[in-house]
Amino acid sequence: MGHIRVIRLLGCASLLAAAETACGPSVQTIYEGNVRFEHCYRLDLDTSKAPSHRHACWRNWLQVYTYAQPRDRIEYARRRVRSLEVGDPDRPVLNVGRSRAAPRSWYISGPAPVNAHAPPPATAPAQAGAVDAGALPPAEQCTAGCRAVWQECLASCGSGDGGATPGCGRCEPDYLACMRRCLE
Repeated sequence: MGHIRVIRLLGCASLLAAAETACGPSVQTIYEGNVRFEHCYRLDLDTSKAPSHRHACWRNWLQVYTYAQPRDRIEYARRRVRSLEVGDPDRPVLNVGRSRAAPRSWYISGPAPVNAHAPPPATAPAQAGAVDAGALPPAEQCTAGCRAVWQECLASCGSGDGGATPGCGRCEPDYLACMRRCLE
């Protein structure tokens, strides 16, 4: 009876351990990685810190804190480790000055709507070589001509309702030849 309890207890413990690791990164893990990254970055900006100290910080971050971190941070840390290993004295530049942003005119491209049910105004000007919405494809114009010739041929055969009369089999071959020319 005691062995069954031990087996059940071990089974429950293994299920608990599996559930604990199967959920992905915890908030605490991500937070520690972020804080540690910012710490190393601050050391990079501090002129009084020795390069060996900065190198050790970045190397430690790469070894311990990269789990669930974005790729750009990992690549940045790798570049910093490489540059510190070769003795590059340049530090990252932090731009804290106010830069004048380019004016954004994209959100003021048209007049404000007057009617809530009206379609929105055009956001892009019409191009010079724009195609007319009512224009037909090139083969469509040709096939319309073939259809008109076929109907005239049928009318000349003597059928007023558009149906073929016996003995008027010349319309179909001419029509098919015309359609082949349209689609070539």
